[in-house]
Amino acid sequence: MGTPNTKLAKFGASNFEYGVLDENEKITDTRKINGLSEVKVELTNDLKTLAADDGPYLVLSGGINEAKETINLYDVDSQMKHDLYGVDISNGIEKYTKNFTPNYVATMFRTKLSNGKHVWVGMLKGMFALPGISSKTQDGAPDPEADEIEGNFVPRGDADTGTIMLIGREDVEGFSFDDFHKQVFGDATAATKPTE
Repeated sequence: MGTPNTKLAKFGASNFEYGVLDENEKITDTRKINGLSEVKVELTNDLKTLAADDGPYLVLSGGINEAKETINLYDVDSQMKHDLYGVDISNGIEKYTKNFTPNYVATMFRTKLSNGKHVWVGMLKGMFALPGISSKTQDGAPDPEADEIEGNFVPRGDADTGTIMLIGREDVEGFSFDDFHKQVFGDATAATKPTE
């Protein structure tokens, strides 16, 4: 019988970082973003059960066919909109044209384990939809709502064998933040030690 797992729980979300992929799927620089309030990653893989001999016979997997990341930030600033969506910025004015095309990006964030270590999540190639605007009148203390953006992710590299997501755990022997950062963003980007 195997060794039982350690009693741990994950909580929190911080150290959000993104990088824009060029036409060769390379990233030359990354940007850290403050104000992350929530992140949700959804993976979908279709399973089909085949029937034979008057009962269930075999389960087939179609692999990951959908990957989504939803990010809530207290402010998606103009620079981030330019990087993610290609929005033109001139003299503090963001110009949204009808035929804009979002850029492919890679993202990374971390969550904390109850033992003080962290779990890192990297999404390797996706596009985000434009955020809407939601605001309400102020009555008493400010109660801001975070901007929500949702991205769809596909494999980076070969369409059949490429990688969609990476998860790195600091509580597993051999984990290196620098190596994880390099696998998410590539060799050309500098890994900056995370803030506490």
